[in-house]
Order: sequence, then C-alpha cells, then structure tokens
Amino acid sequence: MGRLAGTARRRVASGGREMTAAQARVAEAVRVTTALKGHFFPTPTFREVQREFDLLLAERRANIEARRQRETRGLLLVGASGAGKTTLVEAVLRQHTTDLRMLSKEQEQADVISMKVPSPATPKGVGLAMLEALGYHLRRDRSAHIIWQLIKSQFAARQVLFLHLDEAQDFGQHNNRSDQYAVISTLKSLMQSPEWPVGLILSGMPRLLDLVNMDTQLARRLKPVEVHPLKASVDGRMIVSALRQYAVAAQVAVEDSLYTPRFVTRLVHASDYCFGILAELICEAIGQMLMAGEGELSEKSFVACYARRSGCPEGLNPFIAENFRAINVRELLQPAPGLGDIRRRA
Repeated sequence: MGRLAGTARRRVASGGREMTAAQARVAEAVRVTTALKGHFFPTPTFREVQREFDLLLAERRANIEARRQRETRGLLLVGASGAGKTTLVEAVLRQHTTDLRMLSKEQEQADVISMKVPSPATPKGVGLAMLEALGYHLRRDRSAHIIWQLIKSQFAARQVLFLHLDEAQDFGQHNNRSDQYAVISTLKSLMQSPEWPVGLILSGMPRLLDLVNMDTQLARRLKPVEVHPLKASVDGRMIVSALRQYAVAAQVAVEDSLYTPRFVTRLVHASDYCFGILAELICEAIGQMLMAGEGELSEKSFVACYARRSGCPEGLNPFIAENFRAINVRELLQPAPGLGDIRRRA
C-alpha cells in the first residue's frame, strides 16, 4: 500500500532512531487507528440528541434575552456500556464551537460544564468534585448543603446554561434510599433555582432511569433519549455506511464480503449490539490490516482484531464460530469450547 511504502528501514524524526519495516508498519497502523477513533460517525440517535439540545439552548437563551428566569429543562441519555453515549454528547457540544463556551482555565464564563460523576457518588462528594472543576477551593470542611449553595453561586457568576453529568447512574450506586432522594432533590433544585436555573444533561446506563423516575417532577423536566441496541436487520445500511466512511478516511480498500448481511450480523454480535464498540472494532480491524501489510480490509482482519481484544480461541471468535450468537462477547480469555454447540465453520 502507498501509505506504508518505503525503504526497509525508516528514521524516526523525534529521536533519529531507525526502525525496521515491521516496526514502521506498526507505528503507522497505530497512528491511523488513533486518528480513526477521533473520526465521528453521525447516527440517527446523534441527530435526535443534537436536535433536542439545539432546541433547549435556543429556549434558554430566549428566556435570558427576555429577562425571564424560568425553570429549565434537560436531556436524559441512556444506553448500555459501549453504546457511545459520552462520544455522542461530546460531538453534539462540538457542533457549537463558535457559540458555546466550555469550562477551561482560560475561560472564566462557561455555557456548559461537563464532568464524569465520581465514585462514590454521594451528594457531598460530587459537589466537592464540581467545585474543584470550577477552580473553587474550600478552606475548611463544609456540609453538602453549603457546598451546593456555593455551586449555584458559581453557576450564576459564570452564567452556566447546562451541566452535563456523565455516568450519572452512579448516583444510585452505593447510596441508600435517603441519599438517592437527596441527589434527586439537589439536581432538581439546580433546574428550579429562581436566581439562575441550569439545564441538566444526564447520560448513563439504563439503571439511571430508576433514579430519575423516583421523582415525577424531575422526570417531567428531562427529555429521554435511548441509544437502542443495534439490529442488523434494521441498522444494516447504517453499519455498512459507517464501514465505508472509516475505510475512506483511512484510504483502504474493503473486501466485498464485508458489505453482506452475513458479515454485518456477525459484526453486530461481536460489538455486543453497541455502536460505540462496533466503531472501535472497525478502526482496530483497519489497524490490524495495516500491521499485517495486507492489501484490503477483510474478514481475516476482524478475526485477528477480535482475537487480540478478547484473547479468545478461534472456536469462540464470533467472526468464525458457527453458533456465534451463543458467545458472550463481553468475557475475556474464555476457554476453548469442547464438542458443544459452538464449532468452527468449515
């Protein structure tokens, strides 16, 4: 391939050291894979979240312009681990690079603050983490109530419009019922603040729904969006389109068999029906192809990629196994199957 063409030995610009052809292929493959993982593919769910956020942002700014500090609304994004929720929210916010201020050391005011919920996710612990993110350092220990009052003051001073809390399902983990209600009350108070209400964007795994549904007032203020599990029969065309887009970005040829329903079905199962994992598999399979010095992306690339990710034997590789749907693709280093239902294809 042209990208990897060159002499048998190549000099590394950073240190002047020389690499063999194999080392050069690995370095190039890693570079391409890393770049591909930063390449975002817009799914229908992304477009839905983008549309809803744009509406909420316009509504919030219209209220500020009219000098009406009304209660705000927000978004609730739920999906399985690996569905691509965090990447999706980041992509939505990146669409507003010119008119949306993000919190940074150089930027005092911020339209959006985004943070991952720390563990353990107690009201006080989350509040302390949020103050630290805001660059506000407490001189002595404070109660959770005072900490959140300080946060509200900081939000008003910085004119924060939205707070994004990722992995928000952790609010319900390791907390008793009383703490869970305290979390709900705190989140709701942010949206109801008469001085400066802040909209919420909560993203997390499906059990986050149980927490939100504990309070009908909070649930009523959040627009729910679910990242549905992939279905080859429904999402096949989108998956083929994503495969093509990543291949074009990497400038690699693709074997025709990868566009067939048979392969797409196996790819969907190998990704545990999650688009985020599926995109990772495509990127890493392209990297595997480049490291092997092969001429096109093929099923062989995905077989090797999955084996490297999972450490599984061939009989438990969903790109090879006959009864691939019986394979638990979340488990690592599974033992080789005996004479059971899962057998290698002839």
